[in-house]
Amino acid sequence: MKKLIILILLVAAGYFAYEYLIKEKTALEINADKSISTQYSMDADAPALAPAKFANIQGTVKNVSDKTVTNILLKYKLNAQPVEARIDRLEPGETKNFSTQSLRMTHVEVTFFLDEMSYE
Repeated sequence: MKKLIILILLVAAGYFAYEYLIKEKTALEINADKSISTQYSMDADAPALAPAKFANIQGTVKNVSDKTVTNILLKYKLNAQPVEARIDRLEPGETKNFSTQSLRMTHVEVTFFLDEMSYE
């Protein structure tokens, strides 16, 4: 019974040491979503074409750390094509909006995910 209690205490101490001392704390909180726009042809003499669809990723980044974060680079994959957004500087607690460049869509379904995030 003593060994079991010692084992439980060691596991608990290891968990708390990892959680509060070793684990890297997140500095940025990112909320993003896709934005899809449709562009119609305005030429009356042109043949009827399907409207062009464009998509980009828009969202907010919040600095949740107690230090200033600089040179933020968010690299996304939008329908397997790379797009990115850059933010120069975020003070502690500051929130900024971001937007990636637009891509012309060839598919109706639009998928995206955060591929890489870097900052200093």
